[in-house]
Amino acid sequence: MQLKSYPKPKHPWLQKCLAQLTKIPHIQIDTTTVVEPRPPADALLTIVTPQQINLKYIVFIKSNVTLKTLDIVIEYLTFFQPKEHDDPSPLLVTDTLSDAVIQALIEQNIEFIDTTGNTYLNNSSFYILIKNSAVQSNKLSNSSITTSTLKVAYAILQDPTILKAHSKKLEEVAGVDLKTAKRSLQSLCKLNYLQRQKGNQYRIENYLKLIERWNMGYVENLRSELLIDTFSPILYHQFSEIFNEIIDLAKTDKFLIGGELGAALITNYLKPISAVIHIPKEQNYRLITAKLRLRPDPQGNISILKQFGSKNTSDNNYPNFVVDPLLIYAELALHPDERLKETANRLYHQYISDKQEIALDAVA
Repeated sequence: MQLKSYPKPKHPWLQKCLAQLTKIPHIQIDTTTVVEPRPPADALLTIVTPQQINLKYIVFIKSNVTLKTLDIVIEYLTFFQPKEHDDPSPLLVTDTLSDAVIQALIEQNIEFIDTTGNTYLNNSSFYILIKNSAVQSNKLSNSSITTSTLKVAYAILQDPTILKAHSKKLEEVAGVDLKTAKRSLQSLCKLNYLQRQKGNQYRIENYLKLIERWNMGYVENLRSELLIDTFSPILYHQFSEIFNEIIDLAKTDKFLIGGELGAALITNYLKPISAVIHIPKEQNYRLITAKLRLRPDPQGNISILKQFGSKNTSDNNYPNFVVDPLLIYAELALHPDERLKETANRLYHQYISDKQEIALDAVA
């Protein structure tokens, strides 16, 4: 099979996946990519069958697709399923998929290609299923991102110019030591979230991809490390009966509000039904639960998390007892229903998109 002479895609995973497509025997397919993708897609892909049928795909490059993050990925890709007959279908492109994730994607009819050759294409013109699990275990362990690296990613997303500052600032904001900060930068560079510059400097390769990885890592690993417990009010049945008390106590007890309540406070859009309380490491959470009259409850709607680093708030013009929008944005990804999707979208455009512009300016 031959590729048409279009510009090669820049992302190495997409290049590898296209190379895997060319290895499929007995199938005559021309594969082309367009490097001016249709937002928020990463590329456009056309597969031409032997019957000269053009099968169009919009490509989404996703990292760290695991059982823990799978529901988010599936829901996201399902949103882009074709509405009309001629609409392109979403195609997942990723690094390495486990057997369990592959099976789940097939069951949900999510078409995919990974860099090891696992392929699932299913439409009216042809069906391809290739499984190649021999190399998965080593690659999965090597591509993992630690919670310390996620904290460094948070600091970079919060202020892209921190990559040009002295490393001490990055260490303080992320709450890690110098050795860990350097190792995290190297890891993010190796995974193509950062690009190395002259003078041992870095810049963000793709802000949207990094924030996506931050969201997934927060959901999968970091949140559980920071979580103290979840609680329910003893005296109230409705969250609306207690959220004003949470706000008043945040002003006096110096903790930060996040989650749905934090989103509601800075977007004036959401009617919250839960909250996240972010407390300094040295603060005794029991004093807060006593004042708010909370009881431990695994299904509770109030979570208490430990803060990390030195900057859990933002410089944006909103109440200083609300946590940084990046933490709220990641928290909303835990339950990606339509109500929270719109809130997250508003949050991004109001408070986070300007960081993306700063990252782009750093490239110029």
